[in-house]
Amino acid sequence: MVPPSPETESAKNVFVLYIVVFGMGLAVFVGVEAFIVYAVFRYRRRDDRLPQQLHGNTLIEIVWTAIPTVIVLILFAVSMVTLGSMNATAASPGVTIDVTGFQWQWQFHYVDDDGNPDNDYTVIGSPASPPTMVVPVGEVVHLNLTSADVIHSFYVPHFLIKRDVFPPSGGQQPNEQQFNNLEFTVSEAGTYSGQCAEFCGDLHARMTFSVEAVARADYDQWLERAKAGETPAPSGQQEGAVLDLTAQNIAFDTQELSAAAGQGFTIHFTNADTVPHDVAIYQGDTLVFGGDPITGPDATADYQVPALEPGEYTFLCTIHATVPAMHGTLTVE
Repeated sequence: MVPPSPETESAKNVFVLYIVVFGMGLAVFVGVEAFIVYAVFRYRRRDDRLPQQLHGNTLIEIVWTAIPTVIVLILFAVSMVTLGSMNATAASPGVTIDVTGFQWQWQFHYVDDDGNPDNDYTVIGSPASPPTMVVPVGEVVHLNLTSADVIHSFYVPHFLIKRDVFPPSGGQQPNEQQFNNLEFTVSEAGTYSGQCAEFCGDLHARMTFSVEAVARADYDQWLERAKAGETPAPSGQQEGAVLDLTAQNIAFDTQELSAAAGQGFTIHFTNADTVPHDVAIYQGDTLVFGGDPITGPDATADYQVPALEPGEYTFLCTIHATVPAMHGTLTVE
């Protein structure tokens, strides 16, 4: 009933609008139901005599016309103010990212301030390994959104807004006029799950991503290391706990893992079988992490998992997803 906690400046305005609309709707619902209950008991049939016949009341008709009119005008005004704040653009955003949706993942292209494309940086996800968009806290992030194929939709629940992502007309390369734009300012550091909110084909459910909001110093350090060819986890996540997991005889050696909330961690995965295995983490039906498959025997991989919110998750091998022994529960607290 209540939307996710707002984590951007514009999301807070949307949350307030939601509360206003919900409050007014609740007041109308309670008022109407109260009059219905009153009428049921007050004018229930006691005998065959007709009740007093009324043929209109001018004052009452004015009141019940005026009240909805005032409600609609208030909602219109508040909605226009909120829409204006959501569509407002900054003269000089702190970070500009070109976002491309494709079947069935996302590409994040970080545009360097100096205008030299050689200094840009690109993150490309896959259904098995969703990408992470790293952004600084407290600064305006400007997204240029486009699609490489069909219509997608960029949606982060905690941002309380989504933007449709359209392919350029005529199959041409997109220009500034063909981008759909979105700006936001994350108010709290953390990891926020995102997804495509427009059905776009077979693997639509696996078209997920994460937004990692960190301090500006951590963001600069991450971007510098990423451009140097490293693949660091943002905000020092690689320093978290190391969880050991082994696959042998088409089964995990444990069905219970635990990790600390708000801190990245490493899954040290060993495949003792001669067939390929991988490790993916789901929250319900949403993929929050996917590791590349490895083939044994005795092959190992260190999966760097970004910080997760508290809760229970499912880890599994996507290659043997129908095998119960290759499922387990990850508790984050």
